Order: sequence, then C-alpha cells, then structure tokens
Amino acid sequence: MSADFKSHVLLRDEKGFMGIPFKRLLLAGTSGGMVYAVARFAAPNVAVPAGAMFGLLLLTFTGTRGGLPLWQRWIYGLRGMVLLLAARDADSFVARIARALELPVDVVKLDALQVFAPPHGAIEVDVREWVTFAHSEEADRDEGLVFLDTPLEVRL
Repeated sequence: MSADFKSHVLLRDEKGFMGIPFKRLLLAGTSGGMVYAVARFAAPNVAVPAGAMFGLLLLTFTGTRGGLPLWQRWIYGLRGMVLLLAARDADSFVARIARALELPVDVVKLDALQVFAPPHGAIEVDVREWVTFAHSEEADRDEGLVFLDTPLEVRL
C-alpha cells in the first residue's frame, strides 16, 4: 500500500482577484498611487498614465513562477550572463564589471574531479534490498525495479 502526496500541502491559497493575491494588488495599487502623487508635481499631464503604468509594471514584475518573482529571475539571469562572459574573456569590459561588483567568476568554472569526486568517508550503501517503483500503483503488484547480486540472476 502506498500513498500519493500533494506537492504544496503547506502552501496557503490566498484570496485576491483573477488569481492575483491581494498583497500584490495592494502593493501595486499603493505604489502606483505614490508615483501619481509625485508625478503631479513634476508633470501633471502624465501623472495618471505614469501611476497606472507603474502599478501594472509592479504587478507584472512581482508575479512568481517557481517561487521566484520575475524581477529576481531577471537579476539572477543578468548575474549569470555577466559571470559567464567574464569567465570566457578575463580582459573584457564585462569582466571588469564583474570584478568591480566582486562577483566570484571561479564559480562558473567546474572541475569534474571535484564535482564528481566521492565524498570523504563515504558509507557503503547496499541497494540490493531496495525496490523502486515508477508509479505508486506498482507497489501493490511487486513489479518494481530490483537490484540483484550478480548479473543474470533470476529472482522468483
């Protein structure tokens, strides 16, 4: 007997409008209102469109996918691009920017001897007693993947 688990059991569903949580709507609305208030002093003719556009941009950039908001994914993407370009050419303008921002360029360069090295003091794991299933329904029929002691061993 096996059980299927939901992936987001601890995630609370928030109420909002059209799938957008209320916190994001509140943040976008108040930020757009603040931009409107400040823009009325500088350029009263474009204050309403500026506030509305800022609110919509903020609503878009705070949308999450995979647990990260769009603005953070863009920053990580830009950081990764700078690191890769700096690792490719150490004398370029981008490499100087990476050094000025103190980005660790050595992180990009992977050494297979270090990445795939076995851990120190590794514990031997005997997987011969394990049974692996592709689907939970197979657990009831004993049709899983079994590790054998020797090749061509038949297990009945």
